Amino acid sequence: MNGSSDRRTVIVAVPVEAVPELEREGLADPLPVLRGTVLDVVATVGMDAAALVTLLQAPDSIRAFAGWLRARSARSGDLIEVNVKRGNRRLHLTVEGDIDIDVVADFLIDAFADQSPQT
Repeated sequence: MNGSSDRRTVIVAVPVEAVPELEREGLADPLPVLRGTVLDVVATVGMDAAALVTLLQAPDSIRAFAGWLRARSARSGDLIEVNVKRGNRRLHLTVEGDIDIDVVADFLIDAFADQSPQT
């Protein structure tokens, strides 16, 4: 996630009711149209009540999203399960309202890191 025009987009599935909140906070835009096989596969992995959004390409977007996850967990009193599947990699993190934001942000950065060589 850099400032160039060829920057990669991070797409995440969130509960449908979270989309307006993420938009208001300037953290994400809804993904209105799915294009390509990869996005179709991602869409089938989500639950029925999930929506795909793209995290905005701001310098601190991952950390801000991590803070949003923690705050949402604290407000609701629920645990938030973060599951990432990328190729053969599968990662999991449980977010609670008192988790350190750095732990969540580091997890997300590692999860979204490109593990394959660029071509």
